[in-house]
Amino acid sequence: MDARAAVRERVAASRDRLVALSHRIHAHPELAFEEERAAAWCAEALDAAGFAVERGVGGLPTAFVARAGSGPLHLALCAEYDCLPGIGHACGHNLIAAIAVGAGIAAARVADDIGLTVSVVGTPAEERGGGKILLLERGVFADAHAAMMVHPAPVDVVEPVTLAWWDFEVR
Repeated sequence: MDARAAVRERVAASRDRLVALSHRIHAHPELAFEEERAAAWCAEALDAAGFAVERGVGGLPTAFVARAGSGPLHLALCAEYDCLPGIGHACGHNLIAAIAVGAGIAAARVADDIGLTVSVVGTPAEERGGGKILLLERGVFADAHAAMMVHPAPVDVVEPVTLAWWDFEVR
């Protein structure tokens, strides 16, 4: 089976668990830096899928890195899971978390075959606190060749206007 077919198969096999994870996070919204349940549920799903999980990375108790594969190229997938004060998961971070977990599990299926190390990085406090920036500054992304994340929107967007929230320098 080729890599694309293997990834599609893994996504299909994980669908119900990923939808349940998204619904569970949505039903239990947690504010920035308080995402104990959401972070634990994501980390547990990745651990059950064979990832090596490190919790509390970057000095943030609700951050984690889950790794699979041993290839020379390292892809980091970002999982956000905090909510908005007073309105819960209106921004869809429950979806972002479940999709990152699912993408990681699917990519892990072929990681060694295609020379990839895949990590799912739990990035807390994205609504108010800049969790990804803190993790970046503290070296959590230091060995990643690329980092990716999805974000839900009410429409399909092929070419989004905003590519980064903060300016950053690529070296």
